[in-house]
Formats: sequence, C-alpha cells, structure tokens
Amino acid sequence: MKKYIIIISMALNCSLLFAQTEFDAIKLELPDLYGSARYMGMAGAFGALGGDASSIKDNPAGLGIYRTSELSTTLNFLNQTTTSNWPYYNSGLNDSFSKEKSMNLGINNLAYIIANSTNRSRSGNEGLLNSNWSFTFDKIKSFDRSATIESGYSPSSITQYMAYFSNGIKSTDMNNSSNPFDNTELPWISIMGYQGYLINETINPTSGKSEYNSLLNTNEKVQPLYSITEAGSINEYSIGWSGNFSNKLYLGVTFNFQSVDYSMLSTLTENFADGGNMKLTNILNTSGAGVNLNLGTIYRPSDILRLGFSVHTPMVYGLTDVNSAIMNYNLSSTNYGNFQSPEYSTSYFLATPWKIDVSGALLFGKKGLISAEYVNSFNTESYFYDSNGSQSFKDENAGMISVLKDVQTIKFGGEYKLNSNFSLRAGYAYITSGSHEDADKLMRYNTTRTDTEYFQHFQTNFYSLGFGYRESNWFMDCAFMSKLTDEIFYPYNSNLLANKANSALVQTLNNNFVLTLGLKF
Repeated sequence: MKKYIIIISMALNCSLLFAQTEFDAIKLELPDLYGSARYMGMAGAFGALGGDASSIKDNPAGLGIYRTSELSTTLNFLNQTTTSNWPYYNSGLNDSFSKEKSMNLGINNLAYIIANSTNRSRSGNEGLLNSNWSFTFDKIKSFDRSATIESGYSPSSITQYMAYFSNGIKSTDMNNSSNPFDNTELPWISIMGYQGYLINETINPTSGKSEYNSLLNTNEKVQPLYSITEAGSINEYSIGWSGNFSNKLYLGVTFNFQSVDYSMLSTLTENFADGGNMKLTNILNTSGAGVNLNLGTIYRPSDILRLGFSVHTPMVYGLTDVNSAIMNYNLSSTNYGNFQSPEYSTSYFLATPWKIDVSGALLFGKKGLISAEYVNSFNTESYFYDSNGSQSFKDENAGMISVLKDVQTIKFGGEYKLNSNFSLRAGYAYITSGSHEDADKLMRYNTTRTDTEYFQHFQTNFYSLGFGYRESNWFMDCAFMSKLTDEIFYPYNSNLLANKANSALVQTLNNNFVLTLGLKF
C-alpha cells in the first residue's frame, strides 16, 4: 500500500471529484453485536438456537423455533471510554496518554413475532408444522464515539503532506480571484494549505513546474493534537418468514432494509516549535439506505444437537456524502485568519460483501445449553460504483484487496437454568482485524475530502454476562456486555514523505447495560 500516497501524474486530466476510500467501506462493514439482552448475554451465539428476536438477523430460520407470538423491545445504556497512546511505537519521543468518556441511551430492537400453527401440527408431527412471520427493528451498528489523541513533538507535519500533494499545481490556480474550490482539478487539501500560508511555491528551473515546501524551518518539529466526534447508526427493518418442518428442519428468509446515518467532526491541530499553529477541521455526513436478503436453515438431528447455516447477500447501499472543511491559521501577529470551504455533495453506491454463518448448539434437557457460531464476511469483494458503473472507482475497488481483510467473527455462549423461571448466561466473541497492518489511506488527487486521518482496525473482543426471568406470558432479560476495540491511528499517509508520521494506539471500551421486556400471547 506504500504506492497509494498520491501519484499526481495519473490524475491531472480527471475532472470528477470522488471522495470515497476503502476506509469508508470498512466503517460500514465491520460487524457489531447489538440485540436483545438474551442475545447479548450470550455474545450473539444464537445462529443454531433461534427463538430470540435478535437471532433472526443472523439466521432467519431461528424464527421457526417460536411456538407462541411475541412482542418485545430492548433498551441499551452505553458507557464509553476511549484511550490513546501517541506515538504508539518506540520512536524516541515521550508517549502522550489521553482518555475521553461519553454516555448514551438508546433502543436496540423492537420485534413483533407471529407464530402460526398449521393444520398438520394438530394432526401429527410431519410436514409444515409452523409458518411464522416477523416484523423487526434492529440496531446493527453504532458509530457514537468521542476521542482526543495527543502527541509529543513530532518531526512530521501535515504541512509537508500538503506540500507533497500540491506538486505540479500552479499557485495562480489556487490564488484565483474567483472561488478556487470551484476548480474541479484542484484537491481541496492543497487549497487549504496554500490559502492558509502553510506551503510555499518554488519553480523547478529545469522543468518549469511548480513545487511546494512546508512553511516549517529545517528540522522544525510540531506538536499535534487530534480530536474526533462521531455519531449515528445503521438500523435495520426486516420482514421475515420461517417454517418448521417436522420439528427437524427449519427454513427462513428475511427481506432487510437498512438506513445509514453517520456524522463526523474531526480537528487536527499542530503547534509549531518555532512559533505559530494551524487547525484543520473536517465535517462529514453520510446518509442513505440499502436492501438485501438473508437465507437460513437450522437442522435438529437429535434433541441435544442443533446445526445452523445462513447466507447474507450483499447489502446494496445508495449513499450520499456531504463534506466541508475549515482552516484556522495563526502564524504571526500579522498573519492569521480562517476560511471555510463550501459544502460538497456526492452520491454513489456501495455493495457490501457476501456473508456466511455456520453455527452449532448442544442442549442439555431443560437445564442449559452451549452454543458456538462462526461468521465470515468477504470484505475484499466490496466495491463502489455509480450510475456509470464501477469504472469511476477503479483505484478504490482495486485497493479493497490490499487495504481490507476478510473478517471472521467467532462467538461462544452458554445458558444455565437455575429453575423453570430463572436463567444465567455468559458469552465471548472475537472479531478479527479488518485491515492490513501496512494499509494506507488512498486519497485521489482531485478529491474534495480533506480528512486525511485513518484508523486501521486491529481486533475487537466482547465479554458478556446476563440473566433472565420468564413467566408463561411475559419475560424480562438483563445483560452486561463489555466491548474492547483496538485500532491504529495515522493523521495522514506519510510513507513517501521524508519524515514519517507516528501512529497511535486507540482503544475504545464500550460497556453496555441492556434490558429486554417481552409479552407472549
């Protein structure tokens, strides 16, 4: 991925301004574990079990397990802490440690299950015994996070990245009396640097082309500070059907509609060692919707064993990004100011990967169970396209293989019944790395985006505990889930610069307290 810093000569004739990168795809595609309290209390290991409203989104055949109709909802209270160490690797600099906390209250799911017994169920145990329907709302993913990442003095600066990005551009274009942001051949990151007096132009005496240098003095260091606030979620609305065949085979399908709402406000500040500072603020909003189908089956060869398998077709999103940026610079008592870019809106499509889900469970009579589940998401097969097809995103789609990894999710859960009413639960889940260790962020030469930062997903661990109480016509479940996500942060892609930017280790701890209330009828 070292080649993906910018190759300017390849894009000078391109006039369309696309903003998406592989890291935008992974933000939407990385899985999460949200659902009912029983589901979260067992870390989502419900693929072969069914009989829970949240299990339907993983394996639609789980709907066929129901014998009675049900109405349920789940409340979630989130306490989040984000910590960072920058620089992460030993670089001769003192690590700077930062911590930030936030809280949130929301609804995980709302489900209405209709269980229909057929005439066959009353006359025997062969054929289609139940034909069940579901109407569900599920939170699939939450983007909510606030983080502050602070470093000691660094030899690398975003002003050097701006200078490298701008080579070959005439300063007269970026200093045009009309709005330079209207020029579709100019990258906005270059305009920000030039209009903020952060880069200086020189003319190469041999080629006659413009070249740029950072305003920093030789060997001058900077002290960077990065902050980000993210908000929003992916919500899914589903209609499902599942059939119970002879109490042995369960088949199910769901049609799913997902809504996407994501917003980000990020700020990168640099204090220059020899005096002065700059601050680049980025604002991004992504919204849209997508549809797909999930197909699943559960097979019960004996009373103690259940086996599950499901396939999720690609979710095809229609998305719109709206981005803008603000530059503040304070270089001296006479050279300071701020300016803002216009808003730029672009619409596109994203096809997420196929997913397969394999699961199994052992049931020990009425005393308890253990369950395991494996999910593979083929993320490298994701791709962007627009109304003209995928050619506009040729570089981004090619980069899916070198930036992203196929992601595996492994879940384990168990439940033990103390008596006919009260149950205890526990679970563990693990999500593998979503990006390669050497993955860099590709920013096309003519992009309007100026959010140069990126997070490499390393791993996510889930630990959960829960309990439940059931009566004949109502139930209540509670759960606690702790989720720890490890990421590596870079402020910009500096691999072709003389001075490399240091990475930071960012750890986000989500503690979820979940309550589900339900009625059976």
